[in-house]
Amino acid sequence: MAGDAEKYLMRHKNALQSTLKQILSRRNVKNVKQLIALHQLPDVSLPRYVRVNTLKLDVDSALLELQEKYSVEKDDLLPDLLKLPPGTDLHDHPLVNNGSIFMQGKASSMVAPALNPEPGWEVIDACAAPGNKTVHLAALMKRKGRITACELNKQRIKRLKETIKLSGASNIHVLNEDFLNIDPKAPSYSKVKAVLLDPSCSGSGTAASRLDHLLPSKAAGQDTDIERLNKLAAFQRKALQHALNFPAVEKIVYSTCSINQIENEDVINSVLPIAESHGFELVNPFPEWHCRGLPVFKGSENLIRTHPATDGEGFFIALFAKKKNEQRKKKHTFPRIHIDPFRTWLYYRLNRP
Repeated sequence: MAGDAEKYLMRHKNALQSTLKQILSRRNVKNVKQLIALHQLPDVSLPRYVRVNTLKLDVDSALLELQEKYSVEKDDLLPDLLKLPPGTDLHDHPLVNNGSIFMQGKASSMVAPALNPEPGWEVIDACAAPGNKTVHLAALMKRKGRITACELNKQRIKRLKETIKLSGASNIHVLNEDFLNIDPKAPSYSKVKAVLLDPSCSGSGTAASRLDHLLPSKAAGQDTDIERLNKLAAFQRKALQHALNFPAVEKIVYSTCSINQIENEDVINSVLPIAESHGFELVNPFPEWHCRGLPVFKGSENLIRTHPATDGEGFFIALFAKKKNEQRKKKHTFPRIHIDPFRTWLYYRLNRP
């Protein structure tokens, strides 16, 4: 009776035991151990990933230091990611404590490189806390340029600032504001070249590791989940459409830690016509990656998915990039020149043979 979960279970003890007997009978098993065996997931040992914070330490130096105690190798996709044996405990390691490495899953570490902002760019991280992706952007930009990290929740702002301080990033401006309230037409955002949008989502891609299925709130049933997903998707679409309105933006990454189509492919498909009208197209940020988006619309092969069982987390990544001809139009826009007819006539009159 130590916590809310225990009290909840005890209040429903009789009902739970009665239902359990019915399930055992229906599944034709004698005890709970046999029932669990029917639903046992295969034992997949996943490696521990750490991202090297190149603002403080180069990858080779981190590799050498970790190799003194662990078996470590470089990841085959991301140059700043290292792979260690499953279950490796690094929580008290000096490199973690001083911010030289971040314990970050591979799927999460793919988001910032998918955007791949150039050093010197102005970038917005629309939903920044807790900040792992934000400081990853800063490392990719080599401290050059400016990152505006938006976060509405004041408690999460505190966590975001702690992450930034630990990373040593110096080009991040924290903004306690709703991304949707930012005016894309404001002069202070006229040079924003890239937006990373990792909005609130169901977290279904990481739910298994968090044991969400054991929460009492899940007892309400599927209907409540669908209602919640629809509300989340509506916000996600609105935020993505808002990101498209920044006049100088060339790249937008939309990502979730969800495996639900309604938050992923459906959001992209609904916004795609608007994106195309702004001169954007879907681009594949990792051509060598094995898992693509669900084939529910043309172009979904450019979307990235990761699977919880094989990749540790269920993530979704979509990259919108401004079409090259649209970028050229912006770069080669010449000022309108007024031609005076009289001066033109006089010039040819005086200079004719």
